[in-house]
Amino acid sequence: MLVASKGILDIQGLSALVGEPIQYFRGLKRNKHQSIAGWGRKKSFFRARSYAEQHQLDLLCLEDGFIRSMGLGKDDFPPLSIVYDRTGIYFDATQSSDLEQLIQQDETEAHNRRATQLIQHIIDAQISKYNLKFHPLDTQKFQDQKNILLIDQTFGDQSIHYAGASEASFKQMLDVAVVTHPEAKIWLKVHPDVIAGKAKGHFDLAKIVQYANVEVYAEQVNPIALLQQMDEVYVVSSQMGFEALLCGKKVHCFGMPWYAGWGQTYDQYAPNQVIGSRRQVERSVQHLFACAYLKYARYISPVTGQRCELEQILALLEVNVKGQHQLPEKLFAYGFSAWKKRFLPQFFQFPKVSLSFLKEFRHKDGQVTLAWGKNARALKDQGQQGILTVEDGFIRSSGLGANLIRPYSLVFDDVGIYYDATQASRLETILATLNLNQRQIDRAEQLITQLKQMAISKYNVGKRSQLSRPSHDRVLLVTGQVEDDESIRWGSLAIKTNLDLLKLVRTQHPDAYIIYKPHPDVQSGLRLGKIADADLQCYADKVEQDISIIQCLEIVDELHTITSLSGFEALLRGKTVYCYGMPFYAGWGLTIDVCVNERRQRRLMLSELVYGVLIEYAAYNLPATTPFKLARVNVEDVIAQIVCERSQNVTSPRLQSTFAKFRAKIKYRNIFK
Repeated sequence: MLVASKGILDIQGLSALVGEPIQYFRGLKRNKHQSIAGWGRKKSFFRARSYAEQHQLDLLCLEDGFIRSMGLGKDDFPPLSIVYDRTGIYFDATQSSDLEQLIQQDETEAHNRRATQLIQHIIDAQISKYNLKFHPLDTQKFQDQKNILLIDQTFGDQSIHYAGASEASFKQMLDVAVVTHPEAKIWLKVHPDVIAGKAKGHFDLAKIVQYANVEVYAEQVNPIALLQQMDEVYVVSSQMGFEALLCGKKVHCFGMPWYAGWGQTYDQYAPNQVIGSRRQVERSVQHLFACAYLKYARYISPVTGQRCELEQILALLEVNVKGQHQLPEKLFAYGFSAWKKRFLPQFFQFPKVSLSFLKEFRHKDGQVTLAWGKNARALKDQGQQGILTVEDGFIRSSGLGANLIRPYSLVFDDVGIYYDATQASRLETILATLNLNQRQIDRAEQLITQLKQMAISKYNVGKRSQLSRPSHDRVLLVTGQVEDDESIRWGSLAIKTNLDLLKLVRTQHPDAYIIYKPHPDVQSGLRLGKIADADLQCYADKVEQDISIIQCLEIVDELHTITSLSGFEALLRGKTVYCYGMPFYAGWGLTIDVCVNERRQRRLMLSELVYGVLIEYAAYNLPATTPFKLARVNVEDVIAQIVCERSQNVTSPRLQSTFAKFRAKIKYRNIFK
């Protein structure tokens, strides 16, 4: 496909979205293409139309999809969705379009059922076309009154003219609303750029004060959240009108947007003549949604770089919307190595969120500063406020951190840190308070199944050969740790060394068959904690160095640990777990605990523990999403990535440079349907 603009040519993943190679139309010596595309009704479209007529090519029109990205296009956020139209374009009511023809088709129960589920997901997650870092909505403003929302648009918006409307349509919209709702509060929603003087709207805001019941609303709040506070919504051609329909609101149109004329909007003031005899059938909101968002729009997965479905885009946007909501606009980082400085910013590629590295620690009131593990603890001990502790996540990578393998998962804790049992942490708070719905429980249970079936662990190292179970009634696995690790320092009162743990387990279980597995970093000689061979022969029946922890768990009855993550991995696989310290997963009724944590009084189901730890607490990022400016992915994406690496027999550093060659082979497991 030819394109009539270099801007179109540069769209990330466009070739995958349209399903064919893309080439710029200028300077061609020989054209093998059968079509040419322009954008919307911009100059590139008219160049494409002229070129198509001259060379007998098919004319296509491209535009942003209805759920586009996190940030704005002008801020270089690539679209995760486009529309591809061979007939017209959805906002041009002067002619038919592929979308209009789709809507004309009969409704189907299957499509409407899927649409209903997705609409609810969009409303619950408050996902819109752009998903910026919005200001909190003050709902008190809308209490105990009828609220009417009028939506202004920026001057020159193409959708206004092609909806048969004009500047006069906005004045008419205001006049009708004021006359129709004399007792209501009328909110005139203008773009923040208009207030800042960066753009022009359709109203003289200085004259709005003459209307006693009209107030200008310019706060940059979430569109869905704002619409939910309204009783009725007035639009000319804004896409927010359709989002209002999704929220179940009464919508009045003063132009002819794509969703008008189908019996769901009040169109008595709309320029109905612009559509002539078209749009003569009534269609449900679910059908409109299914046609526009599921059939007409195309989506690209920033994880795989290939076409995907809306469900996958919503899952990714939801975790990013939530992630950026928890952060201030300015973040600082202190004490990070050059290696960590390379990947840490990728976890914060949010609109309106900046991350700056400090050479020297300087604190200002309200400042939030990221610091790794021990550095964060030292700053807190000095009385510093606003410290966000960073550590590796629980499904980290294909390879060891000590070998400088880039992590796919990190945790950011504003309370404490998960391995420090001497004080509360954000994870402990999450586990003590979470209240899961059935969809979340189902997701956690599917995740447990996925982790077991795919043999996923923190580092995913070690051979995956099958082990034979010893011929003993009780087979115990004792897992070693890095002895100067912070989790032992702050998570264990008595047992501090691997040898002390092994001795104690042997003393308490003299007749059991004990397998000892050293920590991979200790085994490789990178960290402290090696047990002398003579001691191993005395207290362990077998030392397993090469086989992965997951394979070891398959043949044992119990796992004994101080604070190792292997205890969590054992719980996932239904094993009895003895804790001699107080790791994050202990104290919730799922483990046999030597120590007691008085703060942990709640009894959890395994699915609740898994959801809190792997979904709610940990953050995930993949290098593949960086060109799409998407900071976070879901745990399921990381699992798919690790499985892909395993099948290719590549480790993370090599994969980062070659990922584009085979990323289509990653199978995204859609657990959100």
